[in-house]
Amino acid sequence: MNHRIKEVLDTILERFRTGDIPQAVAYSMFPVTNIPSENWSILNRILMFVAGTQDGRGLRQWNQANRYVKKGSKAFYILVPHIRKSEDKETGEEKKVLLGFLAKPVFRYEGTEGTKQKSSFIQTR
Repeated sequence: MNHRIKEVLDTILERFRTGDIPQAVAYSMFPVTNIPSENWSILNRILMFVAGTQDGRGLRQWNQANRYVKKGSKAFYILVPHIRKSEDKETGEEKKVLLGFLAKPVFRYEGTEGTKQKSSFIQTR
């Protein structure tokens, strides 16, 4: 198992052990709207709140929002499906195959600078 994926899963398990998870689950059920993470899985939204933010995005997503990751900011990791397109040899149709999951780095709003976002954020830590 990829060490980043193991870290992500260990983080969630540790939060369950310490009892810190209910608030993150509550916030993840009703995400802030009009941000990319509103379409994330509940697990990834929980990871975002555990990281102490209500808006996490990849480097390119922040740059598109005219925000830039501050030097020294640390990423947290979410799990994303690793899907590959392949052609069915019998039918010739293109199909998508789930190969597993990858740990992808995303950055907290608080670790960026630039244009202020319109959404209001609730501090989760």
